[in-house]
Formats: sequence, structure tokens, C-alpha cells
Amino acid sequence: MEQQQQMVQEIVDFVTRNSQSHASRIVCQTALGDYHAQVNLQSREELLKNLQQIGYEDLEYCYYLIK
Repeated sequence: MEQQQQMVQEIVDFVTRNSQSHASRIVCQTALGDYHAQVNLQSREELLKNLQQIGYEDLEYCYYLIK
């Protein structure tokens, strides 16, 4: 569980720093259902919450996209 939380935090940090990258957009599509989501404070919190709730396979997919 701690490993998953670390993965979530790394994904959110990456998306926040690189919001226009293709990897970030795929993460937003997977976690938020919106490829063109604008990352701001509100959507960052929603992204964090959704990443904590998605299945491990999807979380792992998003994690490897940003690595």
C-alpha cells in the first residue's frame, strides 16, 4: 500500500510539472476521463483522489508512462 501511495505522489508531481506532455495527458485521460484536462489546484486534488482509487493495473500503467 505504501508503494502505491508513492507511485500516486510521483505521478501527481510529474503531471503538475509537465502538464502538457503526452504522458500527463494519458494519465489525465485514465484517471480523470479527460485527455485535455487543465491541471490546477482543484484538478490536482481530483487527480490525486482518483489515482488512489483506480485499480493497480491502471496505476502501474500511469506510473510507467511517467518514468
